[in-house]
This record gives sequence, C-alpha cells and structure tokens, in this order.
Amino acid sequence: MIPQDIRLYTWVDVEEVLVRAQQEHAWPKGLIWARAYWDGLTLGIHNGTKDQILAWLSDRFDPRFDLENARILLQSMPGEQRELATLFEETTETPARPRFSPSLARPSVLWPPSAQEYPEPMPLDWPPVIAFHSFKGGVGRTLHALAFARAITNKQGVGSRVLLVDGDLEAPGLTWLIRNRFPTPPVSFVDFLSLVHGDPNPDAKGSIELVANQIGNLLLDDIYILPAFRSPAQFSSLEIKPEHLIQGARDPFIFTTMLAKLGKSLGVDAVIIDLRAGLSELSTGLLLDARVYRVLVTTLSDQSIEGTCLLLDLLGKTAPPRQEDDPLPALIVAQIPTNLQQGDLLKPFEERLISAAMPLWKNEQGGEEENISLPSLIDCDFNQEFQVLPGDWNDLIARLDKSRLLEQIDPLVDWLPISPPASAEIPKPDPARLKPEREKLARFANRLIYAETGDLGEFLAISPLRNLAADFSAKGPIVVVVGAKGSGKTYTFLQVVRRETWETFVRDTGIPNISVAARISPILKPKNLEEKANLIVQGTKRKTTQALDLASPHPLHENLDYLRNSLRENLHEGEWRERWLDVIAWSTGFEAGQQNAGRGLANYLREKDHSIVVVIDGLEDLFQGLSSNNNQQIALRSLLQDVPEWLEQQPSRPIGLLVFVRQDMVIDAVKQNPAQLLARHEPYALRWGSEEALRLVAWIAAKVEVLSLKIKQLPEMRKSALVDALVPLWGRKLGSDRSREGQSAEWIIAALSDLNGQIQARDIVRFLYEAAQDSATDTYWKDRLLVPAAIRRTVKICGEEKIKEIEKENPVLGKILSKLSQLSDEERQIPFTQEQIPLTREEFRILEDNGIILREGEEYDMSEIFRQGLDFKLKGGRRPRVLTLARRVRR
Repeated sequence: MIPQDIRLYTWVDVEEVLVRAQQEHAWPKGLIWARAYWDGLTLGIHNGTKDQILAWLSDRFDPRFDLENARILLQSMPGEQRELATLFEETTETPARPRFSPSLARPSVLWPPSAQEYPEPMPLDWPPVIAFHSFKGGVGRTLHALAFARAITNKQGVGSRVLLVDGDLEAPGLTWLIRNRFPTPPVSFVDFLSLVHGDPNPDAKGSIELVANQIGNLLLDDIYILPAFRSPAQFSSLEIKPEHLIQGARDPFIFTTMLAKLGKSLGVDAVIIDLRAGLSELSTGLLLDARVYRVLVTTLSDQSIEGTCLLLDLLGKTAPPRQEDDPLPALIVAQIPTNLQQGDLLKPFEERLISAAMPLWKNEQGGEEENISLPSLIDCDFNQEFQVLPGDWNDLIARLDKSRLLEQIDPLVDWLPISPPASAEIPKPDPARLKPEREKLARFANRLIYAETGDLGEFLAISPLRNLAADFSAKGPIVVVVGAKGSGKTYTFLQVVRRETWETFVRDTGIPNISVAARISPILKPKNLEEKANLIVQGTKRKTTQALDLASPHPLHENLDYLRNSLRENLHEGEWRERWLDVIAWSTGFEAGQQNAGRGLANYLREKDHSIVVVIDGLEDLFQGLSSNNNQQIALRSLLQDVPEWLEQQPSRPIGLLVFVRQDMVIDAVKQNPAQLLARHEPYALRWGSEEALRLVAWIAAKVEVLSLKIKQLPEMRKSALVDALVPLWGRKLGSDRSREGQSAEWIIAALSDLNGQIQARDIVRFLYEAAQDSATDTYWKDRLLVPAAIRRTVKICGEEKIKEIEKENPVLGKILSKLSQLSDEERQIPFTQEQIPLTREEFRILEDNGIILREGEEYDMSEIFRQGLDFKLKGGRRPRVLTLARRVRR
C-alpha cells in the first residue's frame, strides 16, 4: 500500500514509493533496478519474473495500480485520468552496480539495498576533522566554530594549532572576517579542492604539501585560516565543488581524508570546517562520513529545532556510527534567552533533540548499550555582544575572550581524541606493575569501606570539612553535620575523635592561623564500632577527662539507659535540653549522675579556662522508631535546636558541639521548617557532588601511590584537572580514546549517584575495591588500572550491597526497597507508572525524596545503582539512561 504521507502527483512521488521499499529492504528478488522519469517507470528485471514484479507493484501501489494495463494512476481532477506507464527490461545478466557516493541526491537509477561501504578508521596520528553545520543560517554556526577553535588552542596551551576552514562556498563568513588582515590570501579552499581533484597521484601528496606551505602564512592567534575564496572573481566562477571531488575519486570519503592529511601536514591538533547551512551537496561529503566529528548548531526557534531533528534522523538512517572509533554528533543550542536559562525550561527542547538523535547510538540488535556516550549537548546563552558581529578578526577574538562562550563550549574539547599538551602529559601505568598495583588499590579501598574498623587515621579534607575548620578556627563549633548513611559521618566522627583536640583537627584540614584550644569529648558513638575504633573513643574520652582534672566519666551504657528511660516520659523540648546537657557533663566526668550537672560544667570550664567540643554520632541506634514516635522526635529536636541555642548563648563559649545525623532524621524530628535548620548547617553537610567524589578517588589512588599525585594539591584541583589526573586509573573512556564509549569519569559518577545528584563515599570506595579486585587478572588493558568490563560489573555489586545496608540502617526505606525486590520479573521493569507498582503514594514520595526514582510525566525512571541492585530491566530493549538522567539532575 502507498505510504500515508505520499500523494502520487508525478513520477517523483512514484520514485519515493520505491525508495521507501528500498529502505525497508522490501524489493522483490527479481527486481534489479528502477528508473522513473516523466514519461514512465522503467524496471530492470530478471527473465521470467515479470508476473512476480507486477504483483509486487500492485501491492505496493495499491489502490493506484492498474494491473491489467501495467499503469500507475496519478492524482487527477474528476473526469481526467493521469497515468504513468510501467515498462520492463528483462535480462539474464546483473549489470554492474555503480559505486557508493555519500550524497543526499537521489540517483537517476535505483538499486536494491546493499552493504554500504565504510571507510577505514583514520590513523591515530591524524587530527580529527570537525564539521560545524546548521539546518538554518543565522544561528551562530560560524561564531561557534571559531569559539571552538579558540577553546582548543587555549586548553592545549603553547604550541597548539588548529586549522579552520571556511567550507561555505555560497555564503562564506570566515573569509570576510580575515579580509582586513589578509586582503589577498595566498590560497583558498577552492584552490584546495581543484588541486586535489586534478592531482594524478591518488594520495594527492604534492597538492597537500603545496596548500600546507601556503597556509603557513595564514596564522592568526594559533589558528590557521583557509578562506573559501582568494578573490571575488573566484567566488563567482566556481568550477570544482566538493561533490565533484567525491564523484571523481576512488575513495567516496576522500573529502574527509584530504582534510585530515592537510591537518597532519600542518601539525595541527584539529581540523574544523564551517559548512554551508541546510541540506546541501556542499556539505554531504562530510556529514555522511561517520568518522567526522559532526557539530550541529541550532537555536530554540521551532524551525531550527525541527530542521535539526530532521537532520539527526537523516544521519541516523544514512550515516550512523558503525565502528568503535566513530563519534556521535554533538549539539550546540545557541542564543538561549535569559528567561529560559533557569529550571527545567530548556528540558523539552533538549529532550526533543536527544530523542531525534537516538537512532545514532541505538544498537543494531536492539540490545542495551549502557556505556555508550550520549551526544554532547552544549547550551550557550544569548550575548548582546554577538548580535551584530564585527568585521574584524581581532575585534571578534577580543569579544570572545571576554565572553562566557569559551567557557560554555570548553567541555566539547574533551569530546575530541586530542592528546594532552606536553606540559600536562598524563603518565601511563607501568604494564609490569598493573597486577600488584590493582591488588594494592583493592586492599586499601577495602579497609576504607567501613569506618567502624577505625583502621585509618588519614582523611580527605573535602569542602564541607574545610568550611567547618575555617569557620571555627577561632572558636569551638556548634554545628549539626548532616549526611546520608555512607556519606562518611562515622569516618569523620572517628577522625575528629582520634585527633583529641579541635585545633589538631583544624590544622589537619590545612587551615592555618588557629587560635582555638579545645579538647574533644565523645558522648555517643555508633554501637557497631569495632574494638580498635572503640579504643580510640575511650582513649580520647579518658585523656579529655584527665586534661580537665575531672573524675572518671559516666559509663556509656548508663548514659544510654538514662536516655532510653527518659524517652518513656512525656518531656517537652526544654526538659530534654537539660537531660542532654546532663549527659554531656556526666560523659565528660563532671558530677556524674547529678541533676543540672550540664549547667555546672559550663561554669566549671569557664573558671578553669578550658573548652571542649562535644561530639555525638550513632543517633540512629537510639532513635530507631523516630518516624512514628513523638517522644523520640521531641528528644532529637531538642538536641538539634535547643541545646545548640543554649550553648551559643554561653559567655566565652566553653562547650562546642558536633552532632552527626542523617538528613531524613532531621526532617522527621524538626516538624516546623526543617529547611531552615538544614540551610543553616548546609556548608558543613557531608554531601558528595561529582567533583568531591573525583577528589576522593584521586586521594585514595594517591595514598597507595598508584597515581603520581601530590595530596596537598588535591583540594585546589578543579574538576577538569581531576578528570585528567584519573585517566591512568580508569581510562579516558570506557573503551579506547576514539571509541563511542562514555567518558569514564562522567559515566562512573553518574552510575553511582542518586537522582538528587548525590553520591555516597562508601559507594565510591566499594566501587574502587570491587573494580580493582576484578581487574587484577586482566592482561588486555595496559593503559589503565580499572578495566571497562570490571567497571560495568561492579555497579551491580555496589547496588546490591547498598540496598542491604539501607535495609539494616533505614528500616522505613529498606522496607520499600524490599517490596520492590520481591516484585515479579514482569513488574520489575522501567519506566513504570504508579499503577504498575504496588506502592502507596507516600512510599513513592519517599523513593523520590531519597533520589531513587525520578518522575517524568506519568512515568518513573530509576537511578542506575538502584536499578542494577534491584535487578530492574528496561522495557522494549531501551538502553539505560545513565547519562541522560545525570544531565537532567544537573540542570
């Protein structure tokens, strides 16, 4: 049957029906070729197959095929019949098929679909070819191509060069930009095409060397410029076009090859070509070459978005990445108005583009490719400075350097397989040392997984701890340190306690100019601490008591009994404040067992000119029924609000306080405006974003000396520097550097994070342990410690262990996760709706609050670490949206 969107007005529409059948691999075996024109449709067929072909035509053109007369009935006015005759040429031979040519133009003769030619991967020492294209003009394509060239040279540093080619032969932009500086350039892109086209040598070596020699004089700000034309006369008399070069060459992808060779001859890091807008034959030689790094530029206008989606769909059908080294296209959304830069306002536009790009990364077999990188999506805001571009190169470069555009486009540089500058050369692991270093990393990470052991005395001074130390280097802290289970609360608690004095802890975070002196006094601790950790707590408690010249402290179990008995009484916040103050005094050895000892302790410390910092952890052991027990909520609320307020009002502030507590417990206890309390203590919350997570990985690797990093430099390293420093650990990508696999650092952090953008320290450490252990026997990967297969397998292990721990440590959330794990295989699929999963609305809310699921419309998606831990599958062969979800969370 004729496709619904086709109307048979002319032979062109008839041909379109045949093209659709060709794309569907639906041509009958007897049909060799087809040629349509205004006077008829001619079909080349094998002898004896005419009846078969007629039946096929009758079906394909139903109801507009006259089988008796072999005619196709065209659209006509009433009373008038327009027809297209069908002619047959029978043969016993199969004519030679014409060679493949990367073109969007329809050939004059259609042939059955066949295996397309794919070019050989480019040699590793050739520069990548980057093609900037836009469906519509006026979107800022040329500006962004220039900005990208500038970003590459800035990032690569001294000695970096880029070749920038003006490939727009109908409306050149770069050519006019340099005319003041080079009014008569020595060579042009048109010259390059003509020389290569006429070169008798297939590799055009002489032509390339000649052009490279002439381009040497066209260097501006480390960018070689190859203008489209040398003169207006050359502009108006174009004889050789890119499509001519392709048609006359043995290599259908000669356009890319010659540009890369020219770049190689010049010694540049990259070749960037600014192409003609629209679906033009001037651009197809590069756009249809999957080896090319294709950058599509669009604005948010509906026409531009729709055209870009059309182009992405076309590339997905005709030139998707086929080989490991073939890159996915990148997308630049330009000229974003200020009012659309906040919240989720950009999300519909971005999702529309990513959805259109899906055929470019989808597995041919429909399987899961959870490690394949997403198309890079760069958002660039509107800048008044670029609304009217200057006609002078220097002026435009000055505006670029002052704008945010270079910063916004910088992440795209990491998309390219460019070696780092010599000054930042990333050392590779010693292949002979891979196995022992993997084992060493695994041993150290294993010791870090559980803080309860108390094995390690070192800690990484992440930003919350640096904030804590810096803000309280002259006085004792009174802070509620909020963190999820596994965020490092107990580890930090032990590091503070181990140091015995507050000034020692502050000094060990790297903060100078300390003017506070206070002993550490641990009051409550987690009940599951191992013997070594318990000895640390007891030792510090004993030394503090001795330094304060006090008696032996009240035993911990007696303090706990006192608190548990108090929970059976209906006490208000003020009464609980006095109970907490008494427990603090008794645990420090002051008037053990006596009422109002807490108030007396403050006076005693002032008289003796002493100070202490009280440290409390393990509250989840005491308040196990917090979510539903009002007495427990009042007790904890008093500790978090009333006790700190009382301590802050004390003259000379002799008692400081650090309370380590989970955020969900804060929310359960503080019923009125918990956000205000959380916001007050936010600078000290143990939250691990992507940068701090990478810093922790680097710290661990540096501690065991598997990476050549200096620990003192880690606090000042930015995210990009950390990503580069970790390349020897897990590679730049989850595959070779030129593969389409995701960036290792980005994918690992996204897979381990929840959908609130948070990642737990324990998950990071466990990941390193499991991945290092799994990588130990690998002999294939010589350039990294953690190998891709081990990285992929490890996420599931981390998810399973995380869920087991939650079930023990957070009964409310653990019960919900247990329900999910017990669902049938048919039910454990994502995305899902509320109707498909037997949970209450409150349980869905808890899952959302904890970053386990994320709602999109009526459907829910799940964070990767929980998806794998709960063994949820993906519906309909969908691929995991690890990077897509991470991108949405970041926005």
